[in-house]
Amino acid sequence: MGIKVNYKNVTNRDEAFSKIKSHITPEYIQKFQVKAVVTYDDAKKIVKATGSGFTLTLSFLDTHCDVDLELSLLLRALKSKILAKIEDQIIKNL
Repeated sequence: MGIKVNYKNVTNRDEAFSKIKSHITPEYIQKFQVKAVVTYDDAKKIVKATGSGFTLTLSFLDTHCDVDLELSLLLRALKSKILAKIEDQIIKNL
């Protein structure tokens, strides 16, 4: 289960990817008290954060960003709340 977030403040996937790439850093993720490895695929325009019990993938397309969140069994009950927070942050920045 993922979500789709349409762009409001940017016009294309390159602009959206660049903006999110500069915003989502390991330091930013540490604010949420989560240890994660963040990787950026410039060719495919994908940002992936992987940590203990989760994998977050942001795929940037022409008009929107696809957000996919995989959680461990212990965290699955919180998936809708986590996705809502992620969606709010993406909407605010894109």
